[in-house]
Amino acid sequence: MLQQLNTRSLIMILLVLGAMGLAVVDERFRPVFGDLAKVGVGGYLGQLIPESK
Repeated sequence: MLQQLNTRSLIMILLVLGAMGLAVVDERFRPVFGDLAKVGVGGYLGQLIPESK
């Protein structure tokens, strides 16, 4: 599993975990952190699609 882990994957994991951690700490901004995670995951998946061709 560690062989397949690249820089983009590591950044994505940190982004999602960070957004979840911040959402737990500050309840007022949960929707903002959710949107941040959605944009990050969407961008990551968008970068993976051209590689599969």
